[in-house]
Amino acid sequence: MDASVPLRECVKCGLEAHTENELDLFCKEKRGKNGRRNLCKSCNRKRCLEYGKKHPEKRIRKTKAYHAKHVYKITYEEYIKRMATSDCCEICGSKEKLSYDHDHDTMEFRGVLCNKCNRSIGQLGDTLESIQKVVAYLSKELILGSTKVNKGGVKPKFNVIGVQK
Repeated sequence: MDASVPLRECVKCGLEAHTENELDLFCKEKRGKNGRRNLCKSCNRKRCLEYGKKHPEKRIRKTKAYHAKHVYKITYEEYIKRMATSDCCEICGSKEKLSYDHDHDTMEFRGVLCNKCNRSIGQLGDTLESIQKVVAYLSKELILGSTKVNKGGVKPKFNVIGVQK
């Protein structure tokens, strides 16, 4: 094949691919010439961002549908139904940035949480034991008045749920 004739050319910026390696700069498309679109990845990204800004509701729906199918392994309709079980965070009551909380091992839906609470549980390892340790830690401050100064020099002992023994 003639090296001067490109295998693919971007219709937006004119970028040309003359080798198989250079084809990696173009978006894949089964029906496209050489299995690639006529749009380079850079131009395609710009196009997608512009579309997302013009149509935010469609972008959000598409993102949620993708997560429902590929992450949670459910339909978009089932995702919507589960998210409708609560209009606020089931921990703090916030109505901002609600998230689909699920068990990462079983993928089972647990409830609707705000992003902050959902991330906090995740940071603590998604275990009841770790949450109980936090409760015990914070309970010390309630019982002693402060965890910074322990006048008697004796640390009180706590059971798992933070009640002094």
